Amino acid sequence: MTEYTYMEAKKNHKTLQKKPQNTKSLLLPPLIFAAQNKSEEAWITSLKKKKLIRKIGPRLYTSVSKVDEKNLVRGQWAQIINHLYPEALLSHRSALEFKPSNEDIVVLTSTTNRQVKYPGLTLKFVRGPGRRSDENKFLNFYTSSEARAYLENFMVSKNTHWKTLPTAELEQKLETLLQIKGEEKLTELRDKAREISNAFDWPKPFSKLDQMIGALLGTRDAQSLESPLAKARAQQKPFDIERVNRFDILFSDLKANPLKEVKESFLDHDHFRNKAFFESYFSNYIEGTTFEIEEAEEIIFDKKIPADRPKDAHDIVGTFNIVSDPNQMRQLPHSPQELEDLIKTRHGLLMENRPESFPGKYKMKPNRAGDTHFVHPQNIQGTLEQGFQRYQNLPEGLPRAIFIMFLIAEIHPFTDGNGRIARIMMNAELYAAKQSTIIIPNVYRDDYLLALRALTRRDRPDPYIRMLARAHRFSSIQFTNYKKVLSQIENMNWFRESSEAKLVE
Repeated sequence: MTEYTYMEAKKNHKTLQKKPQNTKSLLLPPLIFAAQNKSEEAWITSLKKKKLIRKIGPRLYTSVSKVDEKNLVRGQWAQIINHLYPEALLSHRSALEFKPSNEDIVVLTSTTNRQVKYPGLTLKFVRGPGRRSDENKFLNFYTSSEARAYLENFMVSKNTHWKTLPTAELEQKLETLLQIKGEEKLTELRDKAREISNAFDWPKPFSKLDQMIGALLGTRDAQSLESPLAKARAQQKPFDIERVNRFDILFSDLKANPLKEVKESFLDHDHFRNKAFFESYFSNYIEGTTFEIEEAEEIIFDKKIPADRPKDAHDIVGTFNIVSDPNQMRQLPHSPQELEDLIKTRHGLLMENRPESFPGKYKMKPNRAGDTHFVHPQNIQGTLEQGFQRYQNLPEGLPRAIFIMFLIAEIHPFTDGNGRIARIMMNAELYAAKQSTIIIPNVYRDDYLLALRALTRRDRPDPYIRMLARAHRFSSIQFTNYKKVLSQIENMNWFRESSEAKLVE
């Protein structure tokens, strides 16, 4: 919110005294606080007389319409406290969330119990101990320290749900601290809370906090934990809650909306082998391993590995060896452990000639693509397990294929080769269900990546699902005659860049 100084207020007051023809053209602050001196009081009085402002609560006026006032006040909650109640302490759930609750409540510790209401905002003052020297400053007022705020949230009593977070949310916040900052952070938090508990005589809240932290660290009984995230941490299977929430979004869409599936009509060996070749070629092209199609033919069919690019050539060979093996492509996971074993085995085969990529082993350091940070190494196993629980409850075939492709791509469990493994897992689902497998040609690469980003960055599953469903349809062509299908996909612009041409179906 724009800060209006005394000089600005005085300038506006003089403008009003000149009686401008269009008073609505005056630039007024959206919120105006009670006058601090006679000049400001005269200014506010003038505005009230001309009906340019109205009072919306104790010591607060607004110049915006009634339609906008609730959103304005809720958004400016901190400035309202800063101007009108700087002596109070932001506390309890508000000191952990730093926003009004879903009920538009902000909790403050003060010398009395009271309530102050504004449109879109209720300030609940709770009698409690005064500010300590270690409290955090926020604007011109203070907030409970992190340790004190957790203790305040464990001070549960009848009809006080509005001032404390649910136990599961507290567990989740502590688990996130543990994940990001390590065990030392929780130990430090507990030590500080013990000090505050002794100073304020708050033994019960500290006992609850101590139990929760101990359960997360594995030193206390974990049966009391409520949130799935905290339970997983206690079982040494922490997971990435942001990714799991995204899996739920995709799962719900796939579960609710049936997809048109394309059965595999061509069952001869040449069709299968030739399609596997093109799948290997284009899957590597997406990742930047680019060869002319004639070079790829020599690598796969003539087994000629170019001396200047042996590792790149083996990337295509590794992909082809997996997707051209019917026994390999029939293997599907039936448990979280089988899922882990399967992706590790396939990664080992794919990256066999790239020891720097640790074939068959999970990444040891976090990885990223642009602004997207993938799942932390310590959360891979737990996040895969959470994803598998959703995968197994989807219909076989295209729904599972779409889900498992995103599951692997979003977790990015390996140092390299994640996209290829994700597409291999997708096509194994389709092959095992006797459905047409999917190829992402060069001309469709941007569609593929943009749809993935829509889900990863904006939680929009529809573009991703539609993109793969379309690829499922246009990939269903006969590959038996190599020369004929090569000419056909050239005419469909499969080898062109998306900036040069459009896909022809």
